[in-house]
Amino acid sequence: MRSIESEPLTWSTYRAWNRACRLHAWRATRDHFRSGWRGVAQIFAAGLGAVLILLKWGGAQGIENVFAVIALGAGASALWFCLVFCWYAGLAPYRLWCAAQVRIAHLTSGRRDDPEAIARELALCIEEGQALMKGAKPSKHQLSTWYTRVRRVVARSGKSERLLLDSLGPAPGTRGGALELLILGNRIERLRSILARQLRPSR
Repeated sequence: MRSIESEPLTWSTYRAWNRACRLHAWRATRDHFRSGWRGVAQIFAAGLGAVLILLKWGGAQGIENVFAVIALGAGASALWFCLVFCWYAGLAPYRLWCAAQVRIAHLTSGRRDDPEAIARELALCIEEGQALMKGAKPSKHQLSTWYTRVRRVVARSGKSERLLLDSLGPAPGTRGGALELLILGNRIERLRSILARQLRPSR
């Protein structure tokens, strides 16, 4: 039953995406030829070029039928228009994807910069670090994964905080042995100080 209901949704999503690509290609093509005299010149240049080729290869017989010459020029201009449209149609998926990424980043920027949300993630990182210290022997993979997340969260709290964190020396998961617990403990203490500064403005 689930597969039957998912097919119309998938098809409608594809149709919407295809329609968005065509609309983007049409708007880009329209803006291309409306961008001053260069866009208009391209249309006339294509038709004029086809007529000149006909005159060069066809000679006097090529211009006996005026309507054929006009049709050839109009066809060449229309062909150039179609080529430009196809070019923008090919670029449409990538451009729409980039625009969607920018839109998503813009919509989520407020959540990423929310001090309370950052403070919650810092507190969670501290709890996870303490859990690693209480474990028997945290692996290098566990330590490096934890520290990658820590650096990402700290970077959101400020560039200076990220620099202070990295200035402590070797990162967790790079040394091995008992030294790892000492490095981990230093990072946890630094996270506590960062968390205190993050909460200070809200008090």
